[in-house]
Parts: sequence; structure tokens; C-alpha cells
Amino acid sequence: MDYLVKALTVWFIGFFPYFEIYLAVPAGFALGMDPISIIFWSSFGNCAPIFLINYLHSQAIKNERVNGWLSKLTSEKLKSRVDKYGIWFILLGTPWTGVWTMMITMKVFQMDERKLILYSIISIVVYAIVITVLIAMGIEMA
Repeated sequence: MDYLVKALTVWFIGFFPYFEIYLAVPAGFALGMDPISIIFWSSFGNCAPIFLINYLHSQAIKNERVNGWLSKLTSEKLKSRVDKYGIWFILLGTPWTGVWTMMITMKVFQMDERKLILYSIISIVVYAIVITVLIAMGIEMA
């Protein structure tokens, strides 16, 4: 039961905007979790908004007014650039902007859904591993 409370705490911190993985990983260490669990639960929490935003966007565009408004925010030229360079923007930009902002932005710019989801998850897991390793190394050096 103790592990479940810790896991859900790390998951929730990872899910919450602005906290995300940057506070979820240190919180996992503070709670005494092992690095693998920290990576899993913080990544799982930070990936949940990907699917939530994707679902909410698909529901929103069913409304003609919302769909028309969102369509005005992008152009074919911008969409082609997003499809070409968006992957790098996701991989490098997610740590700076957060997954919530990145998902909403890329959904508005109409990036390919599969690429968006895949590269967002890869970005989150890689950064969770990097942050976990750096904190673990810092703890060992202390």
C-alpha cells in the first residue's frame, strides 16, 4: 500500500501542468522510490495528458465553430513545416515548454497524430531517464 501511494503521488505530480517530470522525478527520490519506478511512474503521469489532450481535441473539432476557428490558425505552408520539422521541435522543445503546451500547439498546427504521440512519449521517457540518472549520480556523490 505504501508503494501505491508513492507511485500515485509521483504519477499525479508528473501529470500536473508546470510540475510535470521536473518535480515528479525528485519527488520520487524524496519518497524513497527506486530509479526504475521513478522513471515509470513519472513518465506514465507525464504521458497521460498526451491522450487526454488528443481526445479533447478530437471532440472539440466536431463542433463546426471550433473547427473553423482552429483551421484559421494554420496554413498549408505551416502544416508542411510542422510535418517536416515538428519531430525535432517535440524532442527538443518538450522539456522547455512542457507536454501540455507542446500537445496543444502541435494539435493546433495539425501535426500528424501518430508522430505527435510517438515522439512526445519518446521525449518524455528520455528526459525522465536523464533527470533520474543525473539526480542518482548527485546523490551518490554526496
